[in-house]
Amino acid sequence: MTILVTGATGFIGSWVVRVLKRRGIPAVLTDIRKDMTRLGVLVDDIANTPFIETDITTPSAVEKIIRDYGVDRVIHLAAFQIPQCRADPIACAAVNVSGFLRVFEAVKKVGGVKQVVYASSAAVYGPPEMYGGGPIPENVVLKPSTHYGAFKVCNELTANAYWIENGISSIGLRPHTVYGFGRDVGVTADITRAVKAALLGQPFKVRFGGRIALQYAADVADAFVRCALSDIQGARVYNIRGEVEEVSEVVGMIQRLIPGSLITYEETPLPIAADLDDTAYRREIGGPPSTPPEEGIRETIQIYSRLKEMGMLTLE
Repeated sequence: MTILVTGATGFIGSWVVRVLKRRGIPAVLTDIRKDMTRLGVLVDDIANTPFIETDITTPSAVEKIIRDYGVDRVIHLAAFQIPQCRADPIACAAVNVSGFLRVFEAVKKVGGVKQVVYASSAAVYGPPEMYGGGPIPENVVLKPSTHYGAFKVCNELTANAYWIENGISSIGLRPHTVYGFGRDVGVTADITRAVKAALLGQPFKVRFGGRIALQYAADVADAFVRCALSDIQGARVYNIRGEVEEVSEVVGMIQRLIPGSLITYEETPLPIAADLDDTAYRREIGGPPSTPPEEGIRETIQIYSRLKEMGMLTLE
């Protein structure tokens, strides 16, 4: 078995590589550049893992990697986040949508790939008031409020079309607010950036309030790997719930763990539902319980504290 990870130097990509290395699962990595900022901290023995610098939107690039390395499972994570998609939706669609198509076309042409796992997002949902009370299942009306969310809806429908027309099995995961070392892009990165600011003794305001589904990066990476190893057929999409918390509680937790923190938050909630039903994921994929938020934030503090001691911690 060889798993291809696209976007391997990104936030979730780096944590996925960490899980694969710890499990001894052969992998081939690709990203637009071999930036070791995150991987170098999370993975000790990365040097011997094949890494191909390429743009996934380049014709035949992914196809060549799959052929050359005998890839039989793909974890596709290469994408731009909400701020970039808002600033330049056309350029971001070239990666988030056309790049997604390139991956599936490569899988179709080469054949033999048993599972494609990709990052969708809770951003496919509209604001929580659309859905009433209680955890929200996957099969409700999707009405995203951002270009990023709209691209993810498009990708979910595209994956379904490839299953119906070409028999390509896939699993999309919809994370919400993922935090941990390396999270520095996107609005929901503010939770992680608040931890860094607190360690640096700098004031920081989280740009949202309300409820969020807080998910530790290690848990999300584990979910992607579990799905990649699954032989479930079809075009599946799963919510991954995490711990639903008020932002005020999370800020209070950071303040307790890092005394003297100068962290505040806006009252306005994110326009994305957070109380998501992950029953289907737990039934069909399984997995351990989520890391408690305080434990995950403690581990994040430990990593960033080491970087601070080395003079390598900034808010950038």
